Amino acid sequence: MRVILVLIAFGMVAVPALLALARTDLPRGRRIGGALVVFLAPAFALGLIHGVPELDGRALNNPVAWTTLRLVLTGLALILPWCLYVWLTGRR
Repeated sequence: MRVILVLIAFGMVAVPALLALARTDLPRGRRIGGALVVFLAPAFALGLIHGVPELDGRALNNPVAWTTLRLVLTGLALILPWCLYVWLTGRR
């Protein structure tokens, strides 16, 4: 079950990056840059989770609030690539 969830999460990140890379109306450099932005954006949100001790599950005060913020950032990491893809596509 865990493998299926990881594949779904990776697909939610990889598909918009591949769609941004497959566009033909932009030069190659801009397509690669846009695809990298879309693909690496979730790493920032997940990096926050692992970089901040309170978000990593070691909260001493208000553990429920920190857990809620951790869940919101995880959801953001899965939705952010699609939002960036739509923003970069509709910017022309």
